[in-house]
Amino acid sequence: MKANVILVAFYNKKALGVRYLEGALLRSGHDVRVVYFKDFNSLHPRHTTTAELNLLKDEVTKYRPDMIGLSVMSSMYMDTINAVINTLRSNFTVPIVCGGAFATMFPEYFLDRGVNFVIRSDGENAICRLAEALVNGDGYEEIANLCFMKNGKPVVNEIGGLLNDIDDYGIPVINSANACFIDQDIIKYGDPQINTRSYEVIASRGCPFTCSYCCCNNLRKLLPRGIKGVRTRSVDSVIEELIEAKKQCKKIAFVHFYDETFPNLPGWVDKFVIEYKKHINLPFTIWTHPKMVDPEVLKKLVKIGLAEVIMGIQSGSEHIRKDIFHRYETQQDILDATRIIRESGVFWCSYDFMLQHPFETIDDLKESYWLAKKMTGPYELQLHGLNFLPGTDIVQMAIDAGIYTKEEMDAILFAPMDEQFDTYWQRAATRESDLWYKMLYCLQYKSIRKSVEAFEVNPIAYGKKIDSLYALAQKYSKIRYVYKKSRVVLKKYELRFLR
Repeated sequence: MKANVILVAFYNKKALGVRYLEGALLRSGHDVRVVYFKDFNSLHPRHTTTAELNLLKDEVTKYRPDMIGLSVMSSMYMDTINAVINTLRSNFTVPIVCGGAFATMFPEYFLDRGVNFVIRSDGENAICRLAEALVNGDGYEEIANLCFMKNGKPVVNEIGGLLNDIDDYGIPVINSANACFIDQDIIKYGDPQINTRSYEVIASRGCPFTCSYCCCNNLRKLLPRGIKGVRTRSVDSVIEELIEAKKQCKKIAFVHFYDETFPNLPGWVDKFVIEYKKHINLPFTIWTHPKMVDPEVLKKLVKIGLAEVIMGIQSGSEHIRKDIFHRYETQQDILDATRIIRESGVFWCSYDFMLQHPFETIDDLKESYWLAKKMTGPYELQLHGLNFLPGTDIVQMAIDAGIYTKEEMDAILFAPMDEQFDTYWQRAATRESDLWYKMLYCLQYKSIRKSVEAFEVNPIAYGKKIDSLYALAQKYSKIRYVYKKSRVVLKKYELRFLR
């Protein structure tokens, strides 16, 4: 028998994980309805409302599912997710299953709150088996990756049945035929991704690095023996997805590869270059790492439309990077990487820094300034704070260092979403720290860089002038954003003309 399944994605209209699960369920013969619940907003995240919960309740009532799946990728929206769980449990007896990165790391969190099942790690095979078991009344206790309560105690099955060849999971659903979007107290039917101008794709699963502020390292440790920490899709699979995306999403202007680091396997890029130019021919963005920057690879990618490279630097302090963030690139590695990226002809270079957090001293912040000053420009700096997330090594490091007690840390980890995003963009600092931060930000703009450099000896003495330059730089940032987007869109037509 086929099952009726509702999948709920939170704060993400593109929600790749949910789209992969939808595809797997459809291929197994089940009916699927996807609810995209709330839109993403990193500056002013919105809590769910009673009206929105009622809209979700109405959809469940109409669809009468055999199972409801909730995608829980992050703890940053946990207040909304808990509200949804409470609404569903109070009004329905439908089994609820949670999956995603956070659920994988902390299955008991959901089981203790009355969720019936949790699926850890890759969910494609497990969710199909669970749907079949529930609709047929079969046993589910032996399903790998599944967690549930039995006799009042949590049962956490071993992770298994994962595929090294992730092509076999199929491609994600591009246009959810039976979807709706709930936000701002209204519901819209149809897939909210269809009108997107940027299509997000992931060519691999996993990350090879060990950054303490990210859960990828600990998720990798959960993988069973024989399963690679980084699993890369074939070029054919990626191109198949992008061809379908171009058919379904008519307004696509560029593609964003969301891999932690863009694939660089022997022969992969060479084939990708040929197939991408032949079938896709759109400008695209990639993420990279200072130890993964390859000049020959970048030059090949630039020729077929690579428009932006985003790279995490996080701190100019070698102490912070190595001892706190567990990143082992040197200052020279970073300088070489920024030079190579610029010399390869990449149109836009964006570099991330995490600043003004409890581990950082004023001297560490100054080192970020001096490093950025040496980096090959022009570039965009994306400056933000450190947000502590469950399942990351840096949480225990902060407790061990006496920065927070366990109780204080728990309050931070599960704070309401607006508080967590305030932390991400935090600017709480001393006057001196604030001025060095502003000077660092101003380095992006050639027209005011010289003025800022004149204040390096004693920023406090020139505080008001630095404040004014920072305000000017923020205005430049808004103009630059429009310029960047318009150039990328124009690049789409340039590539089409040169084809």
